[in-house]
Amino acid sequence: MLDFILANDNLPYVVAATVVVMLAVVEIMARIAGGSLGVLMDEPPALQRPATEFAEAPSLASWLGLNRLPVLLWFIFALVSFAIGGFLINLLLWLSADTLLPQEISVWLAFALTAVVCHLLGRQLNWQAGAEEETDNLCGNIGIMTLGKAIKGNPAEALVHDDQHHIHYVLVEPQEENIAFEAGTRVLLLQREGMIWRAIRFES
Repeated sequence: MLDFILANDNLPYVVAATVVVMLAVVEIMARIAGGSLGVLMDEPPALQRPATEFAEAPSLASWLGLNRLPVLLWFIFALVSFAIGGFLINLLLWLSADTLLPQEISVWLAFALTAVVCHLLGRQLNWQAGAEEETDNLCGNIGIMTLGKAIKGNPAEALVHDDQHHIHYVLVEPQEENIAFEAGTRVLLLQREGMIWRAIRFES
């Protein structure tokens, strides 16, 4: 089995699994130190990008669930799905034909499985539902847009601290038409309608 795992054709999936383990170790260490990987979403460089590909292709981002899950959580789900999908494809072939698919073929199949899994998770996992009561008191708090470009009718992700300094990722859209919030914009949360917060630009 070790020979199977360490086979060259399984290298992309080993790397993906290793990254997930490393993220878990870093998160544990951050928790011990009183922090979290989520804090990384507070600061540049990601927030300094004026626009992203998600603003240009919101339909693909929505289909993949990028507008429904925190980016770090989505990234972990994607890595886990890619690793499991790739290993599973090669394991089935290895058990049935004692061979492995070349990387050039298996990675595309694994990418396809990852996209489907992310789509299903984005639809089924309501990441805000568990924290809905906690986010009720975010009205009047200031958030920072983290991903995408929010316009009326097309919300994007923002990071907000509550009064206890806990981090929340919420979906935000402008209160008014013809206004856009790009990554790095500071916004003031006004009112929540379902899962979406209406906000205005915060000028300090």
